[in-house]
Amino acid sequence: MRVIKSLVASVIYVAILAGLLLVPAGLAPGGSWRWPAGWLFLAAYGGLAAVGYVLIAVYRPASFDVRQQGVIAEKGRKQPRLDAVGSLIYAVYLAGWAVFIPLDVFWLRLLPEPAWPLRLVGLTAVAVGSAVALLAVAQNRFAAPTVQDQLADGQRVVDSGLYGVVRHPLYAGNLLSFAGAALWLGSTAALAGVLVMVGFTLARMHIEEAWLRSNLPGYEDYARRVRARLVPFVI
Repeated sequence: MRVIKSLVASVIYVAILAGLLLVPAGLAPGGSWRWPAGWLFLAAYGGLAAVGYVLIAVYRPASFDVRQQGVIAEKGRKQPRLDAVGSLIYAVYLAGWAVFIPLDVFWLRLLPEPAWPLRLVGLTAVAVGSAVALLAVAQNRFAAPTVQDQLADGQRVVDSGLYGVVRHPLYAGNLLSFAGAALWLGSTAALAGVLVMVGFTLARMHIEEAWLRSNLPGYEDYARRVRARLVPFVI
């Protein structure tokens, strides 16, 4: 059943992403929904997501289940109000950012498009970032989409695997994927827009870590041992 749910969720997610990218591409002056870079991105990103979540559903069912929650915590689970509001704003921003990419590529052209070698680097970054994010989910059965109280479910500090290198590998993988997507699709302006995502992510981490330090036994010690939050030796 989880495998079917993972495939259905992947199809829905890719369909939404396709609408956000291809509809504006078709409507933009000089644009076309027959956008090779866009279709290749959807195939690569969607394929990785589908395979990754099927594997997680089979081999890490608890991790799969926790990711099925929305951006608002389930009733009865404590979630900081700032996290709930911020998550909704971030979701709206991500949707707007995706729509902006084809408009910029075909019509606005706010900044010079990246050279093809950089675009290929971007496609590689999409693959690597997606793999990192999926592995982070697989390695942490408490990686819920929201900041919430999971102590009743046996929540504990996860400090192995990627979490032994940085404290927030899921966020790191997502940001790498977003930056890679902007490069591959050919929008330097959208790449600049990833900086806003970095700001959202840093704010989210501040809220999340404040809750974890106050409520999760052992997290304070973990934060002292693993200093990097997103990038080893950098931040």
